[in-house]
Amino acid sequence: MGPADLVQKISISAESPRGSERNDAGAALAGAERVPPGTWRQKCAAYVLALRPWSFSASLTPVALGSALAYRAEGALNPGLLVGSAVTVLAVHGAGNLVNTYYDFSKGIDHKKSDDRTLVDQILEPQDVVRFGVFLYTVGCICAAGLYAVSTLKLEHLALIYFGGLSSSFLYTGGIGFKYVALGDVVILITFGPLAVMFAHAVQVSLDELCCNVSLHW
Repeated sequence: MGPADLVQKISISAESPRGSERNDAGAALAGAERVPPGTWRQKCAAYVLALRPWSFSASLTPVALGSALAYRAEGALNPGLLVGSAVTVLAVHGAGNLVNTYYDFSKGIDHKKSDDRTLVDQILEPQDVVRFGVFLYTVGCICAAGLYAVSTLKLEHLALIYFGGLSSSFLYTGGIGFKYVALGDVVILITFGPLAVMFAHAVQVSLDELCCNVSLHW
């Protein structure tokens, strides 16, 4: 076998299907090694999207209003309690959004043309939404406990307001599902209206002082 024949045989071997498969496998392996750095970012983005952060103004506005009313009544404002109130309300609001996403999908209400397509487009799995919702409710409870520890609000008053808001956020679509019996707007109005305002105000001045101020104005 001459040198020319040997070179031709080597080139044919390189172009054979087995050689092509090796190249494809190597490319796939290299691609697989490049995927992980971006997957956690995509996952985080998916979780943020599932929270629907554009709706959080509905939580922050009543917290700001309640705190402003407390400042007007007392002439002082605790920034730490303000931030704690905002985080607590946002955690419950975000968890409520996830509950809404889960039940709308499980009941077949969400579809390709819906505003919320987190589960429809398989951006997240249903169990991911459930776990994230439980996590946020837990964060809200921890923050509420912290507010009780550093504020003058009585435990029974804090529990009444906080768990009233938490229950409303869940029962909007979970459990009774007020949304599905034409009472969803009423729940939203109460939760993001007087309840959230009262929570932020009471954390700053306590519910007893709030009732006293209201009676004095009347």
